[in-house]
Amino acid sequence: MVRRIILFSQDNFNPVVYNSKMKRLTRILILILLGESLAGLTLFFCQWNIVEIYSESLSPREKPIRLIFVGDVMLNRGVARQIEKNKSDYSFPFLKIAEELKGADLAFGNLESQISDQGSNVGSIYSFRAKPAAIEGLKFAGFDILSLANNHALDYGRPALTDSLNRLLDNELNPVGAGLEDQAFAPVIKNIRGTKVAFFAYADLGSASWLAKA
Repeated sequence: MVRRIILFSQDNFNPVVYNSKMKRLTRILILILLGESLAGLTLFFCQWNIVEIYSESLSPREKPIRLIFVGDVMLNRGVARQIEKNKSDYSFPFLKIAEELKGADLAFGNLESQISDQGSNVGSIYSFRAKPAAIEGLKFAGFDILSLANNHALDYGRPALTDSLNRLLDNELNPVGAGLEDQAFAPVIKNIRGTKVAFFAYADLGSASWLAKA
C-alpha cells in the first residue's frame, strides 16, 4: 500500500507529492520546527499549507485526511485595534478564513501572543499579549492545536505563559511546544479516523534560560 502526502499553498495549488510505503495503520509523525526563521505570514496576510493523507487503495467515497497549518497568529497591537473598531468582536480577524479552517480535519497555528492578563512586559518593543477574550476568536476560527514554541512565548514572563497554557487547555485548544519540564517536549497526538498523527513544536531562537527541562 502506498500513502501519499500532498502539500499545497494558497497561492500555488500545484501539488508536490511525497510517496512512502507503509501499512494502513502506520503512525504518521509530523515534526513541526517553528522559529522566526521558519515563521509563516501574519494574520492579515494569512497563508496556509494543506496536507492531505490518503491511500491509493481507498474507495472513491472515502475522504482523505485534511490538515491545515497556518503561520503566525498575533491578536495584539494593530490587530487588537482593528478588533476594537469592530465592536470588540474577536471573530473579526478570522471571518474570511474560518470556513476553510473548520473544513479541515485539523487546524494547526503558531500563537505569537499569549492569551492572558497576567505578567509584565520583559522590555522588548515587540512584546505580544492578547486579552483573555481573544480565545473566543481562536475557538471561532476552528483551531485544534496551537504552537507556543516561538520567540514571543515569554514576552510577559512565565506567569503569562502559564496562564495562557491553562486557558488554552480549558477551552480544548491543545497547546504544544511550551510548558513546565517535560510538558514542553510532549507531543499532541490526534487520532483522525484511525490514523494517529503526533505534533511537536520547537523554536531555534531565544535565551538558553527559556529552555524547558526534559
